[in-house]
Amino acid sequence: MLVNNAAVRRDKPFLDLSPEEWREVVGTILDGAFTCSRAVLPGMLEAGWGRIVNIAGLTAHTGAAHRAHVVAGKAGLVGLTRALALEYAASNITVNAISPGMIETVRKDAEPEHHGERKIPVGRRGTPEEVAAMVRYLVSGEAAFVTGQTLNINGGLYL
Repeated sequence: MLVNNAAVRRDKPFLDLSPEEWREVVGTILDGAFTCSRAVLPGMLEAGWGRIVNIAGLTAHTGAAHRAHVVAGKAGLVGLTRALALEYAASNITVNAISPGMIETVRKDAEPEHHGERKIPVGRRGTPEEVAAMVRYLVSGEAAFVTGQTLNINGGLYL
């Protein structure tokens, strides 16, 4: 099992982003998932079983001002999920993404700007435990028929 959950998230206007800042964020998200997936897939193929879960994010689907680099990386992660799911489905390896909405976590930086624009229909933020429960499901045998999907855990934000 592999859970790809690496990301760098900084708000910065697109025209102020340097190519180095773009590569740092997109590289952490996409290159990290690429590298880790390549590292585990041979063993999964040998075992005839495997699970990869990529942690995407709300803005991969909605966009967010001042986060073009994060949005591009997370949207790319959703695309990588689908590509790998198709490539390895016949080998009993599932690849899925989880796209959390606003989750109650401790942040070292300020609250992202786009969080203030959104109202969660269930009236609260999600918890890390709720995201972990979805990961547990996707890596379990109960989810053997689920692959290539992006599961949104966002309290109804898409309603």
